Amino acid sequence: MVSSGRSRSELKRGRTLDLREVRSIRATRLVLNGVRELALEQFALPEPGALQVVLRTRLSAVSVSSELGVVEGRVPTSFPTTLGYQTLGVVEAVGEGVTLPIGTRVVTTLGHASAGVVPEARCLVVPPHVSDRAALAAILGEETFKGVRKLAASRHESVLIAGAGLLGLLTVFNLTRRGVSNVTVVEPNAERRALAETFGAVATSPGHLAREDFDVGFECSASPEGFAELLSHLRPRGRACVLSDGNWGALTLPRAFHERELSVVASSDGEDYQGYAAWLWTHSREGLERLFETTVAPSDVPSTFERLRRPPRPVSVVVDWSLEGS
Repeated sequence: MVSSGRSRSELKRGRTLDLREVRSIRATRLVLNGVRELALEQFALPEPGALQVVLRTRLSAVSVSSELGVVEGRVPTSFPTTLGYQTLGVVEAVGEGVTLPIGTRVVTTLGHASAGVVPEARCLVVPPHVSDRAALAAILGEETFKGVRKLAASRHESVLIAGAGLLGLLTVFNLTRRGVSNVTVVEPNAERRALAETFGAVATSPGHLAREDFDVGFECSASPEGFAELLSHLRPRGRACVLSDGNWGALTLPRAFHERELSVVASSDGEDYQGYAAWLWTHSREGLERLFETTVAPSDVPSTFERLRRPPRPVSVVVDWSLEGS
């Protein structure tokens, strides 16, 4: 929650705040001070510069595999560091040159913080008919769709996806909503398999694939075993895209990669978040909220990461900043 000696109505006048006013605004953010050393800290918001907005956060979503890898020390980083990159909030104040009205609901990459200053260009305006939770899919949705674009899977091709976490399920969503109907997901968790099926995929558990001739594959499991199984079930000269970052171990190429002359590419950050969001808003009522059901208060985030160390893990965890202090 944003707190200030100034009233909330003063923040909503849409003018550039002077330094004294901004320094009086206090916010809370999640900080990682070392491996498994999570803490919530108070901080002063910086003054918004030209083309920047002050955002009050409603929800922030945890990308479980990626963020847990940082918390556990599997991903090299320097400390202290902040976490998160899927944030929904409301514009509270603006810097010079900003065109967004005060009160605009947006998705951005602020992370796990009750408020912050972000560039206007990184804000995706959320239409009134789109729910807060469905809107959270815009960031990782574009990042998975970038991989889909790289492989250019056609409607007649068969697709195999390893892993039905948030990356895998959004990949299913992006494919089936664009007419690719022959999609199979390999996932050990029964609840995640059920979610994949609601988005139009066939889902099976590891070790139970009956065919080895899929045209296209997407690695979303972040595990060496999942990656190896994916490549082993592609046809000769099949193609695959690595969307995960191997947080459960290094991804190594199995013999099938060379024997079948497979092509493997990687895809990371998105390229056109605004364009993707415009498409997503037309499909926002198709079950996306189910990806963001597990909810915690900010004070529970450190203990939540401790629980996430052991399966079963939810697809995502949403931090509800309206519960701050509860």
